[in-house]
Amino acid sequence: MAKDSLIERLENLPQDRKAMLNRLRRVEGQLRGIQRMIIEEKPCYDVLLQLSAARKAMQRACIEILKNYLQKCVHEAKAPDFDNLEKLIEALIEISPAARAHSPEGDE
Repeated sequence: MAKDSLIERLENLPQDRKAMLNRLRRVEGQLRGIQRMIIEEKPCYDVLLQLSAARKAMQRACIEILKNYLQKCVHEAKAPDFDNLEKLIEALIEISPAARAHSPEGDE
């Protein structure tokens, strides 16, 4: 059996996954733009402003992925997978701005 091409797989994705890929492509474009700003020696403030916007966009993408996964778990699961739920909770805590601000890694 031949595997579907990547293009065929992309075309057959559910709408929520297509939306997520589009969101990630926009973030990717933002990051490329920031790289270009650095090469062109744009003012530090402008670069930092764009970095902040890209970080917020990534946080929103993380939240959307978690939200979609949780909805899927709740609607499709007959019995909750507590190991997976625990990992999701840890991920939510990790992407939380408040948690990142108080952790040693928050300065990265």
